Order: sequence, then structure tokens, then C-alpha cells
Amino acid sequence: MSVLRTIVHSSRALVTTAKDAARFREIMSVFMTHGFGWVVAQLRLRRELQIEHEGEDLGMAALTSPDTGKRLVKALTQLGPTWVKFGQILSTRSDILPEPIIVELASLQDDVEHVPTEDIHAQLEHNLGKDWRKHFESFEDEPLASASIGQVHRAVLVTGEPVVLKIQRPDIRAKIESDVNILHTTAGYLEEAFEEAHIMDLTGMATDFAKSLAQELDYTVEANNMERFRRNFEGHEEIKIPVVHGHLSNGQVLTMEFIAGKKFEKVIAEGTPPEDLAKAYFDVAYKMLFIDGFFHGDLHPGNVLLTEDKRLALLDCGMVGRLAPSRKDKVVDIIHAVLNEDLELLARTFYSLAIPQGPVDYAAFEQDCIAVAEQYLIGVPLSQIQIGELFSRLVEGAARHSVRMPTDFTMMFKAILTTEGLAKAIAPNVDPVELAKPFIEQMVMERYSPERLKQVAMRDFLAFSEMARSVPTTVPMLLEHLDSGKLRFGVNDETLELQHKAADLRVGRMIRAALSISLIVCGTGVIGVDALPVALWGIPWLSLVFWGLALLLNATLLRKQGILQPE
Repeated sequence: MSVLRTIVHSSRALVTTAKDAARFREIMSVFMTHGFGWVVAQLRLRRELQIEHEGEDLGMAALTSPDTGKRLVKALTQLGPTWVKFGQILSTRSDILPEPIIVELASLQDDVEHVPTEDIHAQLEHNLGKDWRKHFESFEDEPLASASIGQVHRAVLVTGEPVVLKIQRPDIRAKIESDVNILHTTAGYLEEAFEEAHIMDLTGMATDFAKSLAQELDYTVEANNMERFRRNFEGHEEIKIPVVHGHLSNGQVLTMEFIAGKKFEKVIAEGTPPEDLAKAYFDVAYKMLFIDGFFHGDLHPGNVLLTEDKRLALLDCGMVGRLAPSRKDKVVDIIHAVLNEDLELLARTFYSLAIPQGPVDYAAFEQDCIAVAEQYLIGVPLSQIQIGELFSRLVEGAARHSVRMPTDFTMMFKAILTTEGLAKAIAPNVDPVELAKPFIEQMVMERYSPERLKQVAMRDFLAFSEMARSVPTTVPMLLEHLDSGKLRFGVNDETLELQHKAADLRVGRMIRAALSISLIVCGTGVIGVDALPVALWGIPWLSLVFWGLALLLNATLLRKQGILQPE
């Protein structure tokens, strides 16, 4: 906590700088105007910022009154794009905010005016050169869409190909960077003033938000995302990803293929079966989430279109999520626990993913997890299980135990929730779990494939090898320190004897573990050798023998540790 205070106090220099002081004062004044004067007062900033109080001060009741969400939305909307986007992110954090405020924040929309035509032309001239028009047969000055960071215009290349240009608003980067600095500082003040804010890790959220916005401000990131999606869906003719014209794109201008398509509600009204549409949508979303580990972070109805040739087009790929293979393994464990109603495994897996913010009573944590899971799993038909809703409630419950989930997982849960919500809206009878089964089975097959087992075994073998190589240097150093008196132990004879026994056990376990890994590596290494007789699924008998010996060694090790009890 002292480190946090040091950071917060050092960041107060921001308040007195000419660059941000006026904007900081404006932000605090807006919150006070909308009834959050009590919160600002707790930060002890009014005198430092010379804020004149205007508007009704509702005191602490401002945080719990029925219209808190509405007033917060008004304040964030008035403050502009940075704060609107932060509010949109907060709308996904049901673990830290009550449901009424979440509902209001989910309604936040960018309310921005169009950029003047001359400013758009100036941006194109700055980024594509003074002769930018030579690349286009035509360019529409009337925007197709206008958002807080950029504006979209239609155009036609000299080759006759229709395109859209995403053009960043002039000077928006400097405004957002200033607001992000202020947001981060404000989060520090809140954590210093309120223990709840520290548990919520507001500064961590502000840091993650800053990284996300930095990516949105760099259109090359979105271009790279689209290229990666295109590679992931190579061979899937039912998916359409816009092609980026790299020679007409950079960090502030993104020129991409124009895709003509219709929103789901329109094609359903025209007679397309909603169940077919929902299945196609789930296939795309689940492949990204469960197989690729690289997924669209905002797959709402506005970002998915159905083209004339019945393909799904994915738009606006600036916000994405990622899951490393080790994280995907945890997802397999969670879904396995859900499908088998193994509530203890579900609680353990969730806790293994969690980031504790303080001391945690695991027994209470597990009890709460099980209580939440029972509501969604026990006695509920598979077709009615809402995985996204279950995950959201579990994350919300974890916060009560000073535990938060990693950002990549909360983003994944939000993506699942969005996917389920859209599919249920267009096809209420759709079964998300049934549609997810093929992808879950593929995840399991990949997890236990010979190639994956070989990778894991080799990684563990290298780790043990590295440890073994360090023994010849570390042991003499240890003995030298002991001999010179630099390293001393203050233990009695009984304790020393126990330590010797414990050391012997550890050495035995290490030897067994090393032998077990060697057997696994040997068993995996002989797969594919033609001369060996095959037992099952193309796996040689020799591999099964090696693996069986490794399993026997591990079972012996677990029994000695008291984890497995002989019958």
C-alpha cells in the first residue's frame, strides 16, 4: 500500500502542470455537476484544482440512488470519447458494479459530430500525400459512419474497386492521451481514498484501458488483426474478412475492401431461417474462442453482416482478445466441469486463474462458486445452460473474495455472453452447448494429441536438464558459503533430522519425476516408427509400455505424498 501511495503522490504533479490542469478541473467539475460531489470531495482535490461547485451534491447517496447509472452516463457522455469508451468497458465488469449501473453503461454510445470535409481532406493529404486523389476514381465527402476516434467514407479506387476509408479524427490522439493520463491519476486517487477501489484494481483497469486505446489509435494494428483472422479462416468459404489495401493505409488511415451486406434482423425478415443464421454465427465465434485463441472482442450485431452470397462478414477488428495454449487448457477444464456438473473442479480451476488482491479464504471462495454454479447447472437441461451468464456471475462472486480474473478471460467471458445474447435474440430455441460440443472435442483432442504431449514432455525435460546443469556450480558455492560462515542455520537436532528426511524425500521425488519425464519422452518419440507393432490409433505397443511405466512412477510418487491412498 505504501508503494501505491508513493505512485499516487508522485502523480499529483500532473494536476499542477499547465498541459492537463484545465482539463482535470473540467472533468472533476462535470462529475460534481452530475451529483458526484461527495466522491470528488473524498479525493481532496477541490482546493488544489480550484473547483467551483455547481449542481446538486447528493452526498454518499449518489453512489446508491436509483438514478446513479443515468447520471454517470450523462457525465461520461459530456466528457467525450475517452470516458465513453471507459464506461463501455466498465459495462462488462459485473464483478465490480451493480446490475442497474451496468445496464445504463451498456447504453453508452458515441455522440459525435461529423468531422468537417476540409479536415478529412487534410488528414488524407497528410497521410497519403498531396496527390492522394490520384488513387481514387471517386471519394464521398458524406461519411458512411462517424465514431469517436475515426470516420468512415466510401470511395472507388482507380481500378474500379469499391473501398471504405477509416480516417482518424485530427488531433484525437493528443486529446485521448491527455484524458488517459488524467484517468490513470484519478484511479490512483480513488484507490487511495477508498479501499473498495483498491480491491477493484482501478489503476490496473486504467492501464489495460490505455493499452487498448493505444491499439485503437493505431490502424496498422487493426490491419494486422484482419490479416490474422484471414489466415485463421483460410479454407472457410463461409467467412469474409475485408482485404486491406496496404499502400493506402497507415496508423491514421485504413483503406479496405467495401463489403455489401445486411444485418441479421433484415435477412431474417426477408425469410432466412434464424436457426441457420445462429449456427453459422456460433461456428465462427466458437472457432475463434476455443480453437484459435484469437477472437473478435466486440462481435455485436453491427459488426457482423450477411453478404449476398450468404457469407458472414466480420467488421471492425480493432478490439481483439487472445488466449495462450495454457489458458485454453483451463477453458477445457472449466467446460469439462460444466458439462459434468463437477462444481469442485469448476471452483478450483477458477481459483487457479484468479489474481488475488489480498488474503483469500479459499473455503469461502469455493463455497460461493459452488452456490452460484448450482443455480445454473444442477437440474438444468444442457440446452438451457447459459455459459456466458454463468461465467459473469462467477467473476462477480470472485470479487467479493478479493479476487479478480485476468483481463483476457474477462474479455473472453464477455465475448461468449455477447455471442449467446445475439444468437438467443434471433433464434431463442438454439442450443449453445450443443453447438459448442464439436469445438470442445477438438480442443480436447489437440490438448492430448501426441504432438502436444511431445511438446509438453520436451519442455519439462529441458527444465529439469537446466536445473541439473546448475547443480555442479550451485552446490560448490553453497558449500563454500557454509565453510566460510556466510551461510548459517539456526536449528536444533530434531529439526535438522526432519530437514534431512525432507531433503531425501525431495531428491527421491526429483529422481522419479526425471525418470517419468524421460519415459514419456521416449514413449512419444517412438510414435511414427514404422518397424514397431501398433496397438491402438496408430500408437505402438512400446509407447504404451513407456507411458505405463511413467504412470506407475507417478502413482508411486503421489502415494508417498499422501495424495493417492491405496485401497
